[in-house]
Amino acid sequence: AMSHQTGIKASPELLETFTCAQSKDTMRLVKVTIEDEILVASQVCDPQGDYKEDFSILASVLKDKEPCYVFYRLDSKHASGYDFIFVAWSPDFSHVKSKMLYAATKATIKSTFGKQYIKEELYGTVLSDVSLEAYEKHLASEAAPPPMTMEELEKEEIRQAETHADISISSRQQIATGVAFPTEQAAVDALNALKKGQVTYVQLALDLENEIVTLVRKDNFGIDDISAAIPDDHARYHVFNFKHSHEGDNIESIVFVYSCPGYKCSVKERMMYSSCKGPLIDVVEDQVSIPLTKKLEISEASEFTQEWLYDILHPVQVVFKQEFKRPQRPGKGGRRLIRNKK
Repeated sequence: AMSHQTGIKASPELLETFTCAQSKDTMRLVKVTIEDEILVASQVCDPQGDYKEDFSILASVLKDKEPCYVFYRLDSKHASGYDFIFVAWSPDFSHVKSKMLYAATKATIKSTFGKQYIKEELYGTVLSDVSLEAYEKHLASEAAPPPMTMEELEKEEIRQAETHADISISSRQQIATGVAFPTEQAAVDALNALKKGQVTYVQLALDLENEIVTLVRKDNFGIDDISAAIPDDHARYHVFNFKHSHEGDNIESIVFVYSCPGYKCSVKERMMYSSCKGPLIDVVEDQVSIPLTKKLEISEASEFTQEWLYDILHPVQVVFKQEFKRPQRPGKGGRRLIRNKK
């Protein structure tokens, strides 16, 4: 699915190199880069010893400001051919645009290579992330834990989500307001279309596996159309231009709404949506320059109604303020007027 997002495809030579690497033991690694919007094999290295002895070759092909992918061949095999480690290299000081391009193309390159050949994955921003020691630590942490109770699982999910938040993965950045996933181009284009008045509604989601903000849909919706489009089992972000009239004026108010259906989605999903919300609002307001009137949260689609939004945007002003009067002492009330009955 990701290939549609960047439109980047593998060169015929790269496909040949892949086939050769998977079936023969003549290559230890294939380094893949994006050149002129095509995935190419920019470097191939031969084996010198076993995969552990050769691990230092991996660091030697990585550059400190250039993202790339590396397929590193292990010595083990499965039914189709050799097993590989897939390495996504995205150094901290590389250009943000190229980090985003590589992050958005990651799913494409993996499916092009064939996921059945990828036994393990490593992600690196510094060389120590892709050393033999890091790989062995990764294997140890991947080793299956004993069965857990639901409570233990939930605690573990929270722990993993928290530790996850400190690591810079693909091109997401840990920033003061939360975790910033890159926003795919289709989503940015949809937000720009909303800004120009071409659509009124944009729904965005987090692709947690590929760590990117993706476009779910854009539409010319009235407010009554939206609740049907909100999933009841996953969190989502919504940007909506609410066109309405107030006190005789026609008003357009653009609101950002985060919908999260409570415990129907996993702890990790709730945590990631919650921590990506602030940085995404920054993208909407600062990069796309959409002025947001309100930032809101709902837990059920049915809450997204005209009355709800109208009341938030135009709260009833209490103009008449009653002054506080000290109560009068008993028997000392004000004079009563008694009409004379005629």
